[in-house]
Amino acid sequence: MTMGADFIEKAAPSFKKSWDRGRVALATSTLFTSEPSRLVRTVAADVVGGARLHAGDVLVVQAEGGGLTARRGNAVVARAEGCRPELMAAVEASCGIAKGTVEQVHDLAGAVEISLC
Repeated sequence: MTMGADFIEKAAPSFKKSWDRGRVALATSTLFTSEPSRLVRTVAADVVGGARLHAGDVLVVQAEGGGLTARRGNAVVARAEGCRPELMAAVEASCGIAKGTVEQVHDLAGAVEISLC
């Protein structure tokens, strides 16, 4: 036997076991077993620079400076300061970026409600 071949023969069963565990984890259904989150996923934001937003617009929401910034492309269209700590933590846990959808537009107030995915 060559050097290292005996190690491969000894280690092969454990590699197969870990692959089997991974396959079982992928096949396990979690749709109805996980508990729903009670986290409120909607944030009120101020429209920036007279941007025109409509219900259903998809935005990129980014954690910045203790608040959230909503962008359409590279342009900042809305900002939310003083967000709930649990909401900020959720966005920061997803690499500081989340997908947002405009739910309601309040033209007179210059504000929008954005739901985070």
